[in-house]
Amino acid sequence: MSDGVVLRANIHYPTDPETGEPAAGPFPVLLSMTPYGKLAPPPAAQLGGGPTPRLIRRGYIEVMVDVRGTGTSGGSFEMMGPVQARDGAELVTWASALPNSNGRVGLFGISYLAINQLFTAAAVGPDSPLKAIFPVMATNDFYRDVATMGGAPHMLAVRGYSAVYALLNVVSPTLEFVTPGRHPRPRAGGLAAVRQRGKDQRNYFGPLIAEVQAGGDAAYAGPLWDSMCPDQILPQVAANNVAVFLVGGWHDAFQRGEPLNYAALQNAYTGRPPSAPMQPGQTLTDRVKLLMGPWYHVSDFDGLQMQDLQLRWFDYWLKDDEAAAISGPPFAFQPIGDRRWYHTREYPIPEATPTRLYLAQAGLLSADPPEGPSLAALPYRSRGPVSGRSLEQWSLGLNSYATTAAGGRTRHDQDNRRAQRGALTYTTEPFDSPTLLAGPIMLRVQATADTTETLWVAHLDDVAPDGVNRPLTMGALLGSHRELDPDRTWYLPDGTVLRPHHISTRAAVRPVVPGELTSYDIEVFPTAALFEPGHRLRLTLTTYDFPHLVPNAPAREALAGGLYHVHQGGPTPSFLLVPLADPDSLS
Repeated sequence: MSDGVVLRANIHYPTDPETGEPAAGPFPVLLSMTPYGKLAPPPAAQLGGGPTPRLIRRGYIEVMVDVRGTGTSGGSFEMMGPVQARDGAELVTWASALPNSNGRVGLFGISYLAINQLFTAAAVGPDSPLKAIFPVMATNDFYRDVATMGGAPHMLAVRGYSAVYALLNVVSPTLEFVTPGRHPRPRAGGLAAVRQRGKDQRNYFGPLIAEVQAGGDAAYAGPLWDSMCPDQILPQVAANNVAVFLVGGWHDAFQRGEPLNYAALQNAYTGRPPSAPMQPGQTLTDRVKLLMGPWYHVSDFDGLQMQDLQLRWFDYWLKDDEAAAISGPPFAFQPIGDRRWYHTREYPIPEATPTRLYLAQAGLLSADPPEGPSLAALPYRSRGPVSGRSLEQWSLGLNSYATTAAGGRTRHDQDNRRAQRGALTYTTEPFDSPTLLAGPIMLRVQATADTTETLWVAHLDDVAPDGVNRPLTMGALLGSHRELDPDRTWYLPDGTVLRPHHISTRAAVRPVVPGELTSYDIEVFPTAALFEPGHRLRLTLTTYDFPHLVPNAPAREALAGGLYHVHQGGPTPSFLLVPLADPDSLS
């Protein structure tokens, strides 16, 4: 790199199948930068590591690089940030000049590798060799997508990620060290240096986790998290004219952010504010596409051949193959509970009408406002039964992936009834025709509390006629983080909040006033699901998502012993805002 730090790479060239010699080129280059080790073993290889033979055989040079400070590369590790983006831009230029390269470069990979693509695409500048990227499961805002949910820290997820980083940064260099061949061995010092690499990872994440737990600056939105947020740099991706094919999952760890990346890029390409909702009929670019399905972070995509889509995308942009063009509306999605694919143009989805469903007495979720006011009591509980879907989502779906690969079927994330113990539940009447829920969701809770802090957790389920509650999505909000950013919040024409964006900085945090009626706009993460006739929609409102949401020490002290009273009906009703559509209205 330009500062003298050495990054290590594996380069895989297409070969003649008869002779084994390098094939005649030139070929485009597909580049991937991984913090998990370019020789990462399964199942970590699902997050990036090792070559992709099918892409190489189809005429691509493939380059796998260990991110600075990880694997066998030199330097010090830092998640994302300007140095890593600069590395990405320099790697693109280097890769474009490899022997037998045609001078065009694409980026690919999942998770961290996908996020890295966005930062690199923003850093390369105009007229770069980088022409197209294919980020699978990429965040939009690391703080709001995964580090916290509504300001409540996802400590199990953060701890899990840090453990994966530390483990793989011992395992991967060890594999590199013992692999036969004439390649340079990992760093001077051999296996002692390998052990140090794992220690370096722990020393990076350990203080960060401790600061979040103690309620320090890392517990709030701010410069630390901004440096990891692609939403800050998406306009530059568009300015650099890089084509982007986004892939996300309705159960993914980055479920919230993937549609936001699509909207921001489409807006940026056509001169609209990136943080605004798309408008029906607005001008679109064919350089930005989004594919969403009912997938976890690690997935077999229900048999969908993702490499076929990658090949078409890269063949079109890197080889000028007009026959590979992907036509039709740029946003394609498969809902939960439906095998069909739907196509639309904008996000929010214009065919889906935002519909108010009021929280009413007797646990009813009603399209009609309740006639009179009533209260429902909800005592604060810090823990309770585990939600199977949360367990799967925040362990990246690895259990489901392993079970499916073995020919089995995962059941523990299919029924959410145990999460309803000690909670408030509200259920609609049965749907009388097929109904599609698709897009951003908001829950407004009007409530009083007897503590200076509150925690609200909302689950949405599809209730079958036999009583099984299939979990769809969830959201949460720490009450002190309720302040909205008016420039980034999405509103309906009548002023109703469609998608809240909470400021969540230390300066914006406000204690709850005991006994004072307070309005909480909770962002329930977006999803798409088909309700068959006879099925119902259920909202479960509780105060925990155990063991994932763990408030920091000051918040736990303020939450202890709290009792909340939710207002149902009257002049200050609580309601759920969900986007509903006739499935036949989408192609």
